[in-house]
Amino acid sequence: MKKILLFVTVGLTVWLGLVSCENHTDEFDNSPKVGSILLSDGTVVSSEGFKADGLSAVGVIFYVKRDTILVVGTKELGSYANADSLVTISGVTNDYTSLCGTENTAAIMASGIASPAVNAVNKYTTYFSSWALPSAGELRALSASLPIVSRTMKLIGGDDFQSGQYVSSSGDGTSSGSEQMYYYSVSLQSSYVTSTIKTTSGLVRPILRLH
Repeated sequence: MKKILLFVTVGLTVWLGLVSCENHTDEFDNSPKVGSILLSDGTVVSSEGFKADGLSAVGVIFYVKRDTILVVGTKELGSYANADSLVTISGVTNDYTSLCGTENTAAIMASGIASPAVNAVNKYTTYFSSWALPSAGELRALSASLPIVSRTMKLIGGDDFQSGQYVSSSGDGTSSGSEQMYYYSVSLQSSYVTSTIKTTSGLVRPILRLH
């Protein structure tokens, strides 16, 4: 009997999803990989094995490396600013390479600084409660996998990715002044990173980290 174990961290609760391959053939490879689909019960299936009349699709995996799996949600949340004021937030990783959206989002929430983009993500509680505003590095990773992810997103009926700049949770760490004034926005279509004033709105798409 072959089993696939998937740990999903939701706040402080660790949920264990157990999929048994007993009583059916291994027709599809349901191991987590780029383009795989996260279902509402926490299991992962391949795009070939997805059934529209079954469990709801929560998102699409866009990054897999060692013990890190990143999922992008199915919905565009709208256009929001990174912050309501130009301040430096302690605990935020300010670069465009780190995969730290979960940590950055937690730091922004703990700071008490109003972030319309983070507020929009916090209201997105579809099946899981630990959605995050992606870091610039995570948006770049999504951009690198966009052709595969977009095909799967269309299959499951998710929203198309837009051509504008997406808001990240990462500040511009070039200098102390830039950390205060700017955040990194990323074009998913081109992977182009722009230093953007924090009060400027951009597109918001939530991500989820699986362990």
